[in-house]
This record gives sequence, structure tokens and C-alpha cells, in this order.
Amino acid sequence: MTDSGKPDAAKRDFVKTAAPAIDGTVAVLDVLSASPWPLQLSEICEKTGIAQATAHRIIQAMLSHRLIALAPGRRKTYIPGSRLFQLASAVFARQPFVPHFYPIAEILKNEIHRSIFLSLPIGNQVVILARLDAPASTAFNAYVGRTMPMHLSASGKAILAARPLEDQLTYLRDEGLAAPGMAADLPALAQDLQRSARLGYAVSLNEIQLDVGCVAAPVVNGRGEPVAAISACFTGEALSLQSARVYSKNVVQAARQLSSHIL
Repeated sequence: MTDSGKPDAAKRDFVKTAAPAIDGTVAVLDVLSASPWPLQLSEICEKTGIAQATAHRIIQAMLSHRLIALAPGRRKTYIPGSRLFQLASAVFARQPFVPHFYPIAEILKNEIHRSIFLSLPIGNQVVILARLDAPASTAFNAYVGRTMPMHLSASGKAILAARPLEDQLTYLRDEGLAAPGMAADLPALAQDLQRSARLGYAVSLNEIQLDVGCVAAPVVNGRGEPVAAISACFTGEALSLQSARVYSKNVVQAARQLSSHIL
């Protein structure tokens, strides 16, 4: 439980599959990466709901694979391991457009005075890969590594709208959005994607938190396939479809500039 009396997010979102050892490993990584300090075994068990004997076995295996490590100077407490940083660095290094993002984002930030993000599609999610904050920008919950469903984020909708219709339908089926219980939401989502494809940018409201809106445009490779998205986020003000037009021109131009660096 948290101080507010609510269950920990990791425990609440704990996913059970046919591979419980992997489920437990992911849960341990989740709580350690979210914790500002090292955690003891008992704390990990409390936050994940994993039995202590099971957690002990999982932790010993994770130590062997360097997925976690013992915290220096603290007895029997654990932190994320060196292999996580190694894996993350390897994935990050394979994104050739990241070095080109920052100078383009710097110009866009100075034009519209908003924080700028680069997001990458991973499966049916988008993950924030890089960000550049505007001076005195309001803090909000958008960090490098955060993932969101594609249809719930401006970046994801910009990428999805730039894909062929068949790929969009596959996404809707995979996410269960084409199920009978979700059918009522489909017309609005389809209209939103059609509008985004026509205009070349997507808009979403309250995707990160309340009173936060984003405008995003797809970054495409030489074959015209969307491989990323640039977005600008607006806080402390109401962003509407009409006001988004004011900023969309700059965001689309930045996305095109970044696209020119991708084969």
C-alpha cells in the first residue's frame, strides 16, 4: 500500500501469464525502477504481492544476469542492474535519428515555446525516446521511457494515421477496440485518424494528465513509412482542434526536417 492507502501501481498492474517467473521478474524490475531508493526483499514482496520464497529465487536469478544489483553500502537492498543500462543503451544507439532530433527540436522549442518530444512506436505502444524542455515549462508526467497506447496519444495517432488502412484495422483488432463492447468508440477514433491523415498531424487532449494537450506529426523514412513522431505539449491552457492549427505548421515542418535524415 502507498501512504495514501491505495495499492502500489506495480501490484495493481501485475500481469499474470503462463510464465510466472517472467511475470515476477518484470514486476521486480518495475518496482525497482520506480523507487527513488534501494529496496529490501520484504519491500519488493509488499509492492509486488509475490511470496517471499518465490521473490528470493527470482532475485537470485536476476542478480546472476545482472538485471539487478546489491546497493553499495546498504545491507541486502537491491537496485536496477548494469545489464538494464547496457540493453537500454544498445537499443537507444540503434535509433539513428536521435542525434538529428535535438537541433531540430531546439529550433521548434524556440518557435513555439513548448516542450518537444520524440516518440517511437514499439508494438502497439509509443515510447518517449527523447525530450527537450522549454524554459520555465510546467512540470508534467512525460518522461523518457514512458509508454502509452497509440490511440490514446497524439504521437501514436500521428503514426497510426500514416500507416495503411489494413495496419490500422489490425491495430484495432489487437487492442480489442473492434470488440462489440467497444464499437461505440470506433466511429470517433476512425474519424480522428482520417482527419490526422488528411492534415498531416494529430491532436490529443489530457493524454498525459489533465490540462495537458499535445500536437504531433509523423516522422517517415525514405519509403514513406512512419518510424517516429515529434510532438509538442501544452500545459496550463485549453488546447482545442482550432488552436492546434496555430502550432501544427511548426510541428509538421520539424517532422519533415527530421524525416530528411532517415533513409
